[in-house]
Amino acid sequence: MSVTPAVVRQHLPRTRPGMTTDVSIGGTDFTVFVSADTDGRPVDVHIAHSKHGSFGRGMLEAFGELLTEALHYGMPLEEIVARFVNTRFEPQGWTDDSDIPFVTRPIDYLARFLALEFLPRHRCAALGVIATDAA
Repeated sequence: MSVTPAVVRQHLPRTRPGMTTDVSIGGTDFTVFVSADTDGRPVDVHIAHSKHGSFGRGMLEAFGELLTEALHYGMPLEEIVARFVNTRFEPQGWTDDSDIPFVTRPIDYLARFLALEFLPRHRCAALGVIATDAA
């Protein structure tokens, strides 16, 4: 039986750059918070839902925490984007983000947003985030 080496959690600087964006998806408001490490890679991701106390809000917060941990342990952003682009559940619909006009769920929006902010355009096209002719 072979032993797999332990994966080491990345330790982050106390202060790091970040960005915040607000988006409306099918009439429901969300806020996305992302911070990056010194190399410009996303390391903390949170998504807040406008409906306080809802099941959906709790699930989105938990997903953000899980996504953050996956990034801390070295999961490639491309793998995250590939897993969550085009998945479906409510709310879905048109957004007020001109770069991402329609999404199939908030997690789809988050995956597309992260790809557009942190991956090269040709990778976004390969992952289906943008049309191939836009790459």
